[in-house]
Amino acid sequence: MTRIAYCQPEEMTEQARELTSARGNLNVYRALANAEKVFTGWMLAGRAALTSQVLPIRLRELVVLRTAYLMDCPYELGQHNDVARAAGVGSDEITAVTSESDWEAEDFNSVELAVLQFTTELLTTRSIAAPLFDQVHKALGSEATVELLMFINRYSGLALMLNALDVDLDETARLPMPAIAKPKTRSNTVVAAMGAELGGTTTTLASGADKTRRNNLVRSRR
Repeated sequence: MTRIAYCQPEEMTEQARELTSARGNLNVYRALANAEKVFTGWMLAGRAALTSQVLPIRLRELVVLRTAYLMDCPYELGQHNDVARAAGVGSDEITAVTSESDWEAEDFNSVELAVLQFTTELLTTRSIAAPLFDQVHKALGSEATVELLMFINRYSGLALMLNALDVDLDETARLPMPAIAKPKTRSNTVVAAMGAELGGTTTTLASGADKTRRNNLVRSRR
């Protein structure tokens, strides 16, 4: 049960109420609305992230699920299991990405494996080895790489708040999927471009020692 009472719509400012309503009136937003002086800005930043055309929705949801798992956040996992399915992530893929290491053996494409490796290393070691960062950056470009980092930051930070507040998972309400127009820029082909840059494999992204170090750190947190 939540440790701080959820805000009711009538207790919010008009803009906060509109933003919360557009996002499904979820418990997470009603809890965070208690911080009324910063809540609106935080929600606007979230809307920009959710409607961005730079990273494909499927790839973003894989990142969110991996982050939620590594941050031990039941609320994010509960919400984004459904969102990920709507974004084209299969049940077996969801199971794999929310496990210690099964994602490494799942049939993800080279782009997705690289980004999952990127996310895992950052959240378990608090840094990213230069070879992995450089290859992802080369393939994605600066804009998409920084946006990827922003997504990891947003959902890992949100997980900390959700865990601290003990926010209840909504019984039926789920985060609405935003309508996103088909990109007309580099982002439209970013996955294909990254796959070509990585040569269809991610085995050179980190040494065996790096991989073992990350897995040991993940195990120590479970």
